[in-house]
Amino acid sequence: MNPDYNEIILRNRTNREPMSFERLKFLCYFAAGMVAEVLGFGLAFVIVLGMAGVLR
Repeated sequence: MNPDYNEIILRNRTNREPMSFERLKFLCYFAAGMVAEVLGFGLAFVIVLGMAGVLR
């Protein structure tokens, strides 16, 4: 393998720190918000179709 290629890989590798609790909380809230938005839209769609008499 090319030694220059290995040097590039090792140079770009940084010491990774674990994710902070605040960032984890933000990502969980974001994912929960996306799921709630999709499910809420689906529920509203089913209610509108049910009131229109399409779902029988």
